[in-house]
Amino acid sequence: MKFIMSILTLLVSVQDGYARYDSEAARLYDVGLRALAHGEQEKAQIALEEAVTVDSTLADGHYVLGLIYQGAEKFYAAVNAFRRAIVADTDYIEAYCELGEVLLIQLGNPAKAMAVLQKAVALNSEHARARTLLGIAYFREHQLDDALKALQRAIKLNPISQTAYDTLGLVLLEKEEWNAAISVLQKLLELNRFHATAHFSLGTAYRRIGKITEARETLHRFEVLSIEDEQLRHIERYVQQEPNDATGWYELGRFALNRQQWEQARVALERYVSLDSKAIRGYEMLGYLYFQQQDYSQALSLYQNVIQHKPDVATYRNSLGGVYVMLKRYPEAIEQYETAIRLEPSEARFYLNISEAYRLSGESVMAESAYQVYERLKSTPQ
Repeated sequence: MKFIMSILTLLVSVQDGYARYDSEAARLYDVGLRALAHGEQEKAQIALEEAVTVDSTLADGHYVLGLIYQGAEKFYAAVNAFRRAIVADTDYIEAYCELGEVLLIQLGNPAKAMAVLQKAVALNSEHARARTLLGIAYFREHQLDDALKALQRAIKLNPISQTAYDTLGLVLLEKEEWNAAISVLQKLLELNRFHATAHFSLGTAYRRIGKITEARETLHRFEVLSIEDEQLRHIERYVQQEPNDATGWYELGRFALNRQQWEQARVALERYVSLDSKAIRGYEMLGYLYFQQQDYSQALSLYQNVIQHKPDVATYRNSLGGVYVMLKRYPEAIEQYETAIRLEPSEARFYLNISEAYRLSGESVMAESAYQVYERLKSTPQ
């Protein structure tokens, strides 16, 4: 949930501030945060509600309660909690942002959200999230010039904000600035090529400037991604309803891995292998995930596990060889590639990989020999 990172920060920061609050309130607050860190949400909510009852000035307590209510879709309770956090600490910018988001997104009241978010920006003009949310509020109130300025500023502050790019693209479409919209949406797709609505908006812009072929291709991509998104939502609902079904977690992990959503993939795949310890494909996919994240020691352990159970799968040997290369353990990499070649002697990429391992280990003659085999296999019709 979105409040987990806040909890980790608050667990540290609150220790120095206990003296400002009633000692019992501080104790209950600490109990609540630690319960949340262990996934005990109901226990956390009870403790935090008691904490702010004992001491209403405990702004962090109100704030975390607001996050809990928000996660549970108790949006009016969340609004009240964030407002109490702001009363307790009038400079609590994160509480302003959360309050603005609930009013804007969940309760559909951009006018009220705008007033709150303007206060947040007044507190900190360099706060990227406040600027982004304010830009969305302006857009929904059809104040396009204000939205444009807010979102452009948000992107300067946070150049990887997909939400800011997405909304800025919509603003530019609304202003019929087609080429500017195309530029913004292309940048968004560089950040996330699976962003379905960006493809739709981009296709719309292409069509308006007469690029019909590009429009058709982009809109087709939108349709494909929309179907995939619905499948993903179905899988996410399924694992919530059937949390002990290993297959659901595998499908969720596979989907997330394909979309390079590394953290979601990691959580899903670790859950999968915890439910099915013999799930070799899960360990292999986790190995690939850690390899992509350059955590080669973790990838090594996982691939070694895979090889132990499936020693005669050439692809697994090749993957383990790749890990050894990244760890600069070239003799071990070569050994794995040799095994892969023995298992599948017609697979060209194995020769390319072993050629590189030979080159890195200083065996130039062997490297050239392996590369020549690779070239011959690549030119041979399959």
